[in-house]
Amino acid sequence: MRIIIGTILIALIFPAAVLAQNQAMKSPSEIAREQSKAVVIIEALDERGSVTGQGSGFIVTPQGAIVTNLHVVQGASSLRVKLPGGDSYKTSDLVDVDDAKDIAIVKIKGFKLPVVRLGDSDKAENGEAIVAISSPEGLVNSISTGVISGVRRFDTHRVFQITAPISNGSSGGALFNPSGEVIGIITFLFKSGQNINFAVPINYARGMIGDQPSKTLADLKPSNKPTEGAKPSPSLADTVESTEQIDGQLTGAIRGKLGRTQMEPMFARPDEALKLFYRLVEGINHINATDVAKLTSTAAVIKSKETDEAEEYTIKYLSSLTGLAMTFSKPEHLLTGVEMTVNWSLTDLENTFGGKYRKRAVGKEKILDYGKLQGGRALVAVLDGNGNVRSVKFTKAK
Repeated sequence: MRIIIGTILIALIFPAAVLAQNQAMKSPSEIAREQSKAVVIIEALDERGSVTGQGSGFIVTPQGAIVTNLHVVQGASSLRVKLPGGDSYKTSDLVDVDDAKDIAIVKIKGFKLPVVRLGDSDKAENGEAIVAISSPEGLVNSISTGVISGVRRFDTHRVFQITAPISNGSSGGALFNPSGEVIGIITFLFKSGQNINFAVPINYARGMIGDQPSKTLADLKPSNKPTEGAKPSPSLADTVESTEQIDGQLTGAIRGKLGRTQMEPMFARPDEALKLFYRLVEGINHINATDVAKLTSTAAVIKSKETDEAEEYTIKYLSSLTGLAMTFSKPEHLLTGVEMTVNWSLTDLENTFGGKYRKRAVGKEKILDYGKLQGGRALVAVLDGNGNVRSVKFTKAK
């Protein structure tokens, strides 16, 4: 009898548990319907009130605290926050910022505003389905779906690698789990890959959320005014222009606020280093040394190799963990290759670029060759003796 009763109880409890689990899972349309009213457009305005940039954000308190990326708001004189219903708020108030993790909490003067539900990003796992809601190019509350394809660890924090497609203007948008809870802040994308995008886990922002402003946008503005009497730092573009008249070669180094020496990282934040790397990859066979100079104007760029056809320049520390090598054709000085040193496992590489590669050896090095990718670029990864990925290199496909 006890066995029969126990069996009946299990039969009754188990379907209830399954039903509760199924009820917790929501479709993308349900998540959009329930949560998108709290996902907003954030426009960066200059002193004249003209729009200089646009990103996304999401409301987390009824009084108007909004989570977004720091890079969405930095450098703006004021912000215009647009709600999906048409309401608009202008502000320059900030509750808190985290430069290392690219998080900002913006404050508008709201009352009974719609809010998103926050989840626990520590529970998110590889392969978990996600829904991204943001406003790319000002297209209000665009929805995309995908999975968490990896968790990348930087010096100061982790980021989710996601396959949900995003675009310019998606920064600061909300990343939802299948229960309709925000687990991440959409941060940046890699256009050369196939849906290789990144989000910062929401738990990093939880302790920053509040309704009392502590600073304004003016406190974030970088000081770009040169010291009186100081000479401007040389740029790679200037070097090219002057040396072409002499011997047609690139020489010298760049100096800026960071990376003044070979041992000083150009970026304190690893995600910023990745952004530059991906931007350079996008520019292969499209941008020249003058363009690269504008992107690397705060680093010591050193010539490391030269042949009759090409020259190679390196930044020893793009971040504290990564270095960078750039190859330019001669005499056009066109960017033809970009290589970044990494410390990845083979799983990291396959999660990022897929597992369709050909193994081969070049001298003593073991190479994983992905061949020709979209955009006319080729990708190879170099392995160390332990089978870990030492570098990833993009070049113009032959």
